[in-house]
Amino acid sequence: MPPPALFCALCCSLLAVSARAGYSEDRCSWRGSGLTQEPGSVGQLTLACVEGAIEWLYPAGALRLTLGAPDFGTRPGITCLRPARPFAGAQVFAEREGGSLELLLTEGPGLAGGRCVHWGPRERRALFLQATPHRDISRRVAAFRFELREDRNPELPPQVHGLGEDGACRPCSDEELLLAACTSDFVIRGTIHRVTHDMELQESVITVVATHILRQTLPLLGMGGPAGQGQVFIRTQLRCGVRPGPGTFLFMGWSRFGEAWLGCAPRVQEFTRAYTSAQAAHLHPCEVPYVGASARQVEHVLSLLRGRPGKMVDLGSGDGRIVLAAHRCGLRPAVGYELNPWLVGLARLHAWRAGCAGSVCYLREDLWKVSLRDCRNVSVFLAPSVLPLLEDKLLAELPAGARVVSGRFPLPTWQPVAVIGEGLDRVWAYDVDMDVHHARPAATSCSILPTPGPGSALAPSLPNSQAG
Repeated sequence: MPPPALFCALCCSLLAVSARAGYSEDRCSWRGSGLTQEPGSVGQLTLACVEGAIEWLYPAGALRLTLGAPDFGTRPGITCLRPARPFAGAQVFAEREGGSLELLLTEGPGLAGGRCVHWGPRERRALFLQATPHRDISRRVAAFRFELREDRNPELPPQVHGLGEDGACRPCSDEELLLAACTSDFVIRGTIHRVTHDMELQESVITVVATHILRQTLPLLGMGGPAGQGQVFIRTQLRCGVRPGPGTFLFMGWSRFGEAWLGCAPRVQEFTRAYTSAQAAHLHPCEVPYVGASARQVEHVLSLLRGRPGKMVDLGSGDGRIVLAAHRCGLRPAVGYELNPWLVGLARLHAWRAGCAGSVCYLREDLWKVSLRDCRNVSVFLAPSVLPLLEDKLLAELPAGARVVSGRFPLPTWQPVAVIGEGLDRVWAYDVDMDVHHARPAATSCSILPTPGPGSALAPSLPNSQAG
């Protein structure tokens, strides 16, 4: 028999070798043990990926984790963490400039869905993992997945950044309903089929029979629903106490790790009331202040449209400078759609001064209600929050061979055929290629007189099919 001291040393050596053998690292994930880490030390990790996983066995000391490729940190972004269960032995903080820490994950209840944190442009995406003391020697694992994505709505009010991201169980206010409609990862009209509960994960899963998907950034529509419909599975925290209820709802929320998480879910009638009231008072939170196109932006737009035949329209035409310049370059007819009556009047004044009052057309119209079926060239300078919905309208209405030029912000899912300029002067060109055309309503006629209409050129109106 070996002496006790030798036996103890042998066991410690085997344990250390085992701990080292359990260590692994790649560019996207890390797995390691705190058994080999010096007490009070801080390990440094860098993972150059936008998604991956961390598994810290027997946490000890602390780890500082830097996430994402260097170029990703130049834009506003969101980092979401999804803990594995059981999550034990550590706390996870977001590390801010100046050394401040924001708690994201800790062991115990209330981790359903994880947590998200918002980073400003050029802010380092750093997480700080701090081991928590335990008196026993039970197995402890602090494991979570992470996911980074770009903030698509940096121009909107600050309250949109926390809207539903942490699964709050309180009802949404009217302003939050409107923010959710134009910023959520999905907006789905449907009814509740059933609600199931996962006690281990502390989550509830709502099975929604979807009748209309207004927007989605990931394919959420499943199979198995009634004829002509599909099912969507939306998660929320168990403590919210969600139950099936009658009526038709607008389900809005966020995608995390390929799953849909609930933000706001008003009945359609409730949302319609809030929307109508906000539009009448000109208080829609997703409206973005008008900013006229610069001379360089106008030049870039024309360089991508010059020489193309067919009608040209500017959606949200503002003071009309793009439409007027397009007409002068031979793009005819040239039409601008703008809901603000003062800007429509200003555009017509500019056209009159240029001697083109009877040649260009400015209409006071909601861009979501006009037909684009006869348009061959389209320019847009709109906020990122409305571009996903605009993609659907353009694809449904534009003829094959049409070209769309987007300024300041690109269309989120289309692939450009040309890009010109830098910074805010950059513009993107997209060509429409379709083989199937659907029946469309008659095009809006051009008149010099303004035509009144509700809605906003920068905030989409609720489609008619959504009326309660």
